[in-house]
Amino acid sequence: MKCPASVQSQRLAILLEDALARESRLWKAPVFKNGRIQGTDISVSQHEEAVQWLGELSTLFKFCQETFALAVSILNRLLASVKAQPKYLRCIAITALILAAKTNEEDEAIVSVKDLAVQSGCNCSPAEILRMERIILDKLHWDLYIATPVDFVNIVSSKPLF
Repeated sequence: MKCPASVQSQRLAILLEDALARESRLWKAPVFKNGRIQGTDISVSQHEEAVQWLGELSTLFKFCQETFALAVSILNRLLASVKAQPKYLRCIAITALILAAKTNEEDEAIVSVKDLAVQSGCNCSPAEILRMERIILDKLHWDLYIATPVDFVNIVSSKPLF
């Protein structure tokens, strides 16, 4: 008979291995070269501003930590896949947050695209956000969810190691 702690440890190891395998298949990180994301005109500081802005919006709309982490993941995966221009960065970021919210949040917690556009101050119309949503979904092959650092923290903290 196996010890229950041993079974829990094995289950945790399997969960972590599964999450890592999925991450290695899907994860693309933007490469920073000469102070810019390679292949774009987006600077490190512009990227950092976009991520900080996503955090502020996530807090404003009372989204969970997992939604913020997934939005950053979607943003980074897209920036690693396309040659985005800085003028579209806010539209990409707000759209990544909307897609992450649709994935992680309860339906009643998600405000309309129109309200998100107005309240966020992203300077893009709801039509532009919806168009960007289709672009992101297409470029990421409709596979939005990927393990984020928050997922790994949740897996480890929710499962006793011993």
